Amino acid sequence: MRTFLFEKEKYGFEFLMDLHKFETNPNVFFEASPHTTNFFEIFIFEKAKGHIELNGHTLNIAENTFFFISPYQKKSCKIDLSEIKGFHLVFQNDFLSHFFDDKLFVYRLQYFYNSKHPQYLQLPKEEYDKIQFALNEIIFEISNFQNDSLHIIRSLLYFSLSKLNRLFSRHYKLSPETQADSVIYNFKEKLELNIRKFHSVEEYCKTLSISRHQLNKVIKEYFGCTSKEIIHFRLLQEIKMELRYSNKTVSEIADALNFSEANNLTRFFNRLEDTTPSMYRKNYQNDSHLL
Repeated sequence: MRTFLFEKEKYGFEFLMDLHKFETNPNVFFEASPHTTNFFEIFIFEKAKGHIELNGHTLNIAENTFFFISPYQKKSCKIDLSEIKGFHLVFQNDFLSHFFDDKLFVYRLQYFYNSKHPQYLQLPKEEYDKIQFALNEIIFEISNFQNDSLHIIRSLLYFSLSKLNRLFSRHYKLSPETQADSVIYNFKEKLELNIRKFHSVEEYCKTLSISRHQLNKVIKEYFGCTSKEIIHFRLLQEIKMELRYSNKTVSEIADALNFSEANNLTRFFNRLEDTTPSMYRKNYQNDSHLL
């Protein structure tokens, strides 16, 4: 599977973000075959036709829609480029974390590393216009780079990401709080790093040095569900990605994801999806053939 790498020296100096309009710079990352990137992406469609497969969801593109993609998430795109209009925003975590001295900043945003809800949002025109204005200002600063441009760009990006977090949280009825208990964001980070080997609440409590009761309390307040449910949603997502984009057998997937045996993975998958892993893969392959 192809992995796109971030071009740090595109402008002749290290710059860990980029933004352009689809209509003036055709997007090389609209690949129909499954692929990943080593950076964060936000696809912003003012106008387009097609769909994107992301995290086991097939998401249709409509006017003023946003797609939020975290590093190394597998996706594939079926998009008509003939009348496309919008923006492609990319950045590496260091661009923001170094500036704000907060390595967990992106984990504070509800639309990244979200295994429960689609990483997708459609905005009413008045809200879209606010984000569009900030993005156009970023493009202007990149094209007319001056000594203070970096500060302006970071400020506009911070505004855009935070505003979208508020709107995403409101839409999916989540907490919009970005300065809540750091346990939440550490948990999200540990989950991404360890989901292929840790499946229990106890294992994450140990890595976080926190009790199960404490973890469940903050997770319930922030996500509206238990830490066990969050772990299971994320593990299910990982299984789906293997079934969709790898040729591994169910037994090989079980081994890669630290299930003691294939039957345990099958029972887990069937309980959450009401189908077997083999049938899920077959249905996905049939649907892909029809598209």
